[in-house]
Amino acid sequence: MSMYALLRSSQKEPSDEQIEESLAGNLCRCTGYRPIVDSFRVFAKTNDMLYTDRSAQKLNKGEFVCPSTGKPCSCRSETASDKETIEQSMGCNHGYRPVSYSEIDGTAYTNKELIFPPELLLRKLCYLNLSGFGGLKWFRPIGLQHVFDLKARYPDAKLVVGNTEVGIEMRLKSMHYPVLISVTHVPELNMLSVKDDGMEIGAAVRLSELVKVLKKVTAERASYETSSCRAFIEQIKWFAGTQIKNVASVGGNICTASPISDLNPLWMAARAMFRIIDCKGNIRTTLAENFFLGYRKVDLASGEVLLSIFLPWTRPFEHVKEFKQAHRRDDDIAIVNAGMRVILEEKNQKWVISDASIVYGGVAPLSLRASRTKDFLIGKSWNKELLQGALKVLENDIFLKEDAPGGMVEFRRSLTLSFFFKFFLWVSQQMDAESVPLSHLSAIKSFHRPSVMGSQDFETMKNGTAVGYPEVHLSARLQVTGEAEYADDTPTPPNCLHAALILSRKPHARLLSIDDSGAKSAPGFAGIFFHKDVPGDNMVGPVIADEELFASKFVTCVGQQSTWTELVGQSIPGFDLHHC
Repeated sequence: MSMYALLRSSQKEPSDEQIEESLAGNLCRCTGYRPIVDSFRVFAKTNDMLYTDRSAQKLNKGEFVCPSTGKPCSCRSETASDKETIEQSMGCNHGYRPVSYSEIDGTAYTNKELIFPPELLLRKLCYLNLSGFGGLKWFRPIGLQHVFDLKARYPDAKLVVGNTEVGIEMRLKSMHYPVLISVTHVPELNMLSVKDDGMEIGAAVRLSELVKVLKKVTAERASYETSSCRAFIEQIKWFAGTQIKNVASVGGNICTASPISDLNPLWMAARAMFRIIDCKGNIRTTLAENFFLGYRKVDLASGEVLLSIFLPWTRPFEHVKEFKQAHRRDDDIAIVNAGMRVILEEKNQKWVISDASIVYGGVAPLSLRASRTKDFLIGKSWNKELLQGALKVLENDIFLKEDAPGGMVEFRRSLTLSFFFKFFLWVSQQMDAESVPLSHLSAIKSFHRPSVMGSQDFETMKNGTAVGYPEVHLSARLQVTGEAEYADDTPTPPNCLHAALILSRKPHARLLSIDDSGAKSAPGFAGIFFHKDVPGDNMVGPVIADEELFASKFVTCVGQQSTWTELVGQSIPGFDLHHC
């Protein structure tokens, strides 16, 4: 689905990097990544020589480049007939024709594929109020005033956008938030405007949307104004997969106040300002560096909401840089990260530091400023002596105790120093203020991973008719061409019934009763079935039938099925299972 969405939304052929990025958020435990990436590579905007007749260039006598593999082969010969030449120019596997770029242009799909339902586009946005099990309430307001009305009624309600943090806490950390307010459709929180002095970013703006605007701004404005924009683009690149960035919001990441947040050190270093609004419409502004008070604590009262973030343009000779070290590059939390900024001015033919900001994440309960290092830097010339002195101050300024949470204390200490060393080299190269040795240039370059390549070599050991022989799966071609039909592809027949299992929400409990009055009164109700309604034996098991299909008196785990209901629609009514 991720590749389908990429091709449909692309105005031109996607690159190898875009394809791999789209697949980064998917897990595959059966097919494997190598054949998946290889199959999608034909859609990439690359050299198409292998897929055209130009691939038939003669190498040595009797050798040609195979369009299927890109390697020399003898699938064509000089004495081949015209018919054979045409067939073989398509590759060793006869019957497959070359793929042309025009056929995979996303704009061409409008005439071939189903369009987004116009009814949904024209549907008027409305206020939603849903209820769930255990008293859970979920609201979707469509205006900022609606948000404040709900906050007044439910002061402890959680605001969510992508639910990438709260959802994990509720599901995996057993935290209970009875009221959730989704602010995805609040216009005031989704604004994104470019101004003369900077960018204003609504708190509910998605990270993927922010990156698009940052790239556009970087291409249009002067280079010296967008140093912080380039830093955010690079940091968000390693923030998470595309699927997460499509739903995760800027404000959600800020207000979560994670001590290892990738973006909060950058907001602080880049002089960002947070606009906060209360229920009366009063707006106050605070610097990002003053917003974080402690471990997951921020400067927000119960009746206040983060409205927007203002990111100012950088000034001439002002440089902002991002850093992150994790166990792996893609989709991983940081061990230590940092945001650094320095502004230089020329005095007496020397570059002197007029302002600086050094902020680290992963070294304290909150994003931490290196205050003493900043004071040391201001007013000093940018040279090697400054580097040695700053590293000594920084070593004591950002100090981790031996028993610091997270472990790897020595490694994290070394990262704080190495990040500043790399920052010094990078600024020196930008300003041409200090020569950078050739052996140190690799520390300045941004990481770029080449396209994923893989191969598999095996020896065929045929024993009998099929064992040990790489036979193609019978349904393989139907699956890869999209011709295979699944249950979800089958049209719903008339009077079709939809069934649902009613599951226990408690472990090791006695089943006292089942209140099915709500189900029976629901429109389209057709029937309900208990353990006594099972024809034959209610006991099941792979080898020994020692487990009940439907629980009769006891449930042994959460999720054990207790009954079954059928109805003529797709909305399944709620049940109350009474346990003790």
